[in-house]
Amino acid sequence: MGTRERLGALVVALGIGLSCIPASAGPVEAEAGAVRAYFFGDSLMGGTGASPHRPVMARIAAARLGWDVEVDAWGGTGYTTRGARPPYIDRLRAPGALPGTYDVVLVEGGTNDARSAGNPQAVREAVEEVVAEVRRRQPQAQIVLMGAYDPPAFGAVSPGRTVVDGVVEEVAEDEGLPFFSPLSGGWAEDQPASFLHPDRLHPTDSGYAVMGARLTAELAALELRAVERP
Repeated sequence: MGTRERLGALVVALGIGLSCIPASAGPVEAEAGAVRAYFFGDSLMGGTGASPHRPVMARIAAARLGWDVEVDAWGGTGYTTRGARPPYIDRLRAPGALPGTYDVVLVEGGTNDARSAGNPQAVREAVEEVVAEVRRRQPQAQIVLMGAYDPPAFGAVSPGRTVVDGVVEEVAEDEGLPFFSPLSGGWAEDQPASFLHPDRLHPTDSGYAVMGARLTAELAALELRAVERP
C-alpha cells in the first residue's frame, strides 16, 4: 500500500505520543518558520511492518526536528522499479506529486532496485533524472538522498542493494547533495530480533523507532533551515 500523509511539528508541543496518532490523522499546522519537507520513498518510508501501518520514521523526525513533513511513499517502487505505482520519476511527474513549496525534499530509496545492480549506469541515470526533476520543480529546496536499507544483522547483506546504494551515493557526491544510508550506515546492526518484522525485511514498531532516531540525527546534523517565503 502507499502512504500520503502530512505530519505537523505540533505533535511534540501537544504531548501526543507517536504511537497514539492514527494513520488517518490529518494535517497539523506547524509553527511559523518551521522547515517544510517532502519525504519521498518506498515502503520503508511508508512504514510497512508497523502496526498499524503508518510512516513511523517520518513521524519521529517531524516531531523531534519540529518540521512540517509531508510523506509520499509507495511500497515496491524504486528508481528503476515498479511496484503498486510506477518508478520514482513517473511518480514525481504524476498529478499530485510535490504539490507545495518545500524547504527540503528527501528522496529515500534503492532497496527495491537490487535487480538493476547489473546495470549500474541505468541506475545512475534514473537517480540523476529524479534529482533533475526535483530541482526543476523545487529550485529553492535542499535535496537530500537517503540510500538503501538491508537488515545485515539477520542474514547476508544483498550485494545488489550494496551496488545500488553506492550508485546513489556517487550521484549525491557528483551533484553536491547530502547523502546517508541505512545500509552503509549500519542502522540495523546489533539490533535484537524484535527489530525485524516477520517478513524478514521491514522493521517492527520498535525497529522503526531506531530508524527514526537515526534519521532524525542525520537530518539534524545537516542543519537545514526554512527558506524565506512571501
